Amino acid sequence: MNKGSYLLGMWLHKKLDLRVGRLGSFIFPAGYYVYAGSAHGPGGLSARLARHRRREKRFHWHIDYLLIHARLIESWSIISKQRLECAWARAVAKMPGARILVPRFGASDCRCRAHLIHFSRPPWAASMTTTLQNCVENDGAVKHDLETDRWLRILIDGNEEAREEAAQALSAIGETAMPHLLKLLHHADADARCWAAWTLAQTALPQAIAPLIAALDDGDGEVRTCAALALGELRAAEAAPALIGQLESANGLLTRCAADALAKIGEKAVPALIKALKHPQNQVRVWATRALSSIGSEAAVEALCQVYLYDKSYLAQHYAQEALQKMGLLEMIILE
Repeated sequence: MNKGSYLLGMWLHKKLDLRVGRLGSFIFPAGYYVYAGSAHGPGGLSARLARHRRREKRFHWHIDYLLIHARLIESWSIISKQRLECAWARAVAKMPGARILVPRFGASDCRCRAHLIHFSRPPWAASMTTTLQNCVENDGAVKHDLETDRWLRILIDGNEEAREEAAQALSAIGETAMPHLLKLLHHADADARCWAAWTLAQTALPQAIAPLIAALDDGDGEVRTCAALALGELRAAEAAPALIGQLESANGLLTRCAADALAKIGEKAVPALIKALKHPQNQVRVWATRALSSIGSEAAVEALCQVYLYDKSYLAQHYAQEALQKMGLLEMIILE
């Protein structure tokens, strides 16, 4: 279960006079609010954050009263047995522009001044991340998890340039990031699944292969394309039959990327490609022949000769001719 600590970032667009349960009534000025909490009960972080996003719910925590009016725009979280909400609340309260407006808000069971901090404008995300890292700097494992979590958030929500940087960082982290990336392959957002597939390719870890083969059955064509590219980068020989299956797709980019992946796999993909030369669909034979032309395997010469001489597809014949010419065998076949 994903137990841990979290921060919520909220925006209140206008001044509010609000009663917060037994805590009393307070004036909440417009601006940005940060709330620190933890989730160590049933459901863990996933259930708690999902609850905070819901509008209709029974009021239980102080933050429930504010979330009815404020818009939840971002969150930070970390899976950890250590409870970090108090340390995070104190650290955020020391940031430039931070103010505690409601004493004891969210802190009825601890000695903190409050777990709700107000800013007139949102602090820089980088400053927030640095603050969270610094307040747990004495716990290397937690700090490492926090760094992984930060890059994962960017991989999900960042722009293209930031996501590329996050992919490189997560691939460098390696096996520690692997469980999170595998989970991200099932994210609701297709773009997130695409970036998860590409990042897994950069890790060069063999345990990424089976999940990426499974991703070739994803309901989104772009995700299947990214999975095919990733398997090519990993030179995943065991993926060859599944990649051959993608050559039947009506998605032209997917078939091209699957064929390119098979070409990158090289000699170990040749048996599956030779078998594909007898497929009833023209496009499968064309892409398989194209991949074999790129590989240039002597093991495929006989099969390529058959395509060159007898295949019904002009393109298949063309790629077979190209392959035989590269190997210096075309003239010999013509002379025979």
